Amino acid sequence: MRFDPCSPLAILGLAASLLVSDSPAALGGLDVSSLGRIEGMSETDEQDGSAEKWRAVQMLLGADGGRVAIQQVATDLGGNTSVRNNDPLEWKERGYYQRNRDLGQVFTAESAFTMDALVLRTGPDTAAFLEGSAGTPVFIQLFAVEGEPVIHDNGTPVGSRATHGFSTNHRCDDYVTGVRYRSIGVVTGGVLPDLTAGGDGRLVYMKWDLTEDDEPTFEAGRRYAFMIGIEEPGPERGFTLANRNNASSPEPPSIADSDDTYHGGWGLRREGNGRRRSRVERRTEPSDAETRDRLKGESSFPGGDLRYAIPPTCDGYPDVDTYRDLEFYVIRR
Repeated sequence: MRFDPCSPLAILGLAASLLVSDSPAALGGLDVSSLGRIEGMSETDEQDGSAEKWRAVQMLLGADGGRVAIQQVATDLGGNTSVRNNDPLEWKERGYYQRNRDLGQVFTAESAFTMDALVLRTGPDTAAFLEGSAGTPVFIQLFAVEGEPVIHDNGTPVGSRATHGFSTNHRCDDYVTGVRYRSIGVVTGGVLPDLTAGGDGRLVYMKWDLTEDDEPTFEAGRRYAFMIGIEEPGPERGFTLANRNNASSPEPPSIADSDDTYHGGWGLRREGNGRRRSRVERRTEPSDAETRDRLKGESSFPGGDLRYAIPPTCDGYPDVDTYRDLEFYVIRR
């Protein structure tokens, strides 16, 4: 686990022309392995996170199935919710470069425990595991979440359209206020296995195993979060994460209503340089080098540990994370 890049000392050091090293030594590491798939689940079982699906997941986990401290079992069977660190960047016809992205999840520790591993699942659609992903180094960043979450409706109450114009439902521009994400540290050393071996990479479970020196202890009743990402950019580096998202619900904003499958948290992301993306009014890539460089800078992660100092967000512009929960399983020691 690396030092805390979001501590006041680290931020001051990074701002003061790299008084903190760009490449701090990692303590321990991370091992990522494929666990395979479960079969025979109906769409209802998947979306509801049914008892039958939970039993199937426990069987897949084997001995780890009895050590699951926290789980969110439900998932949608459509859509691409991507982790990516691509170079070159893809130009989008709406007038911007697709942003590179880390994804994560807030969770609540119902009892005190030490985390041994995290199990995630790739998504169900076409970008589940891009061909440049196998063998790429990945990381987990862990956070303590402080404060009390409140959903801000962004001025679009029930019956209104989302402000950004990408989605129509009033929930699709909501975001969480009232919390701060304090970095605990970054665990590196993991390498993605080839999740397409024997298939197409869709709906494959992955175990992200922390080495013993890096296993954090969580306090009962407190919120925490994890975020995962691909360390370095390269061609076709990306994969999706299975999740359940209730942003399309017609109900009023709520952090934990009857539509929510996991009341203990919400989805997170970090995109590009952490600032709101700008757009240009053209369908093709700009010919002006200054404009291209500016837009690419907004969509790319900064180098070194500056990336880890960018705080998570949940607005998900234009695809809201406030009502999204990843399918995930936290395994205790």
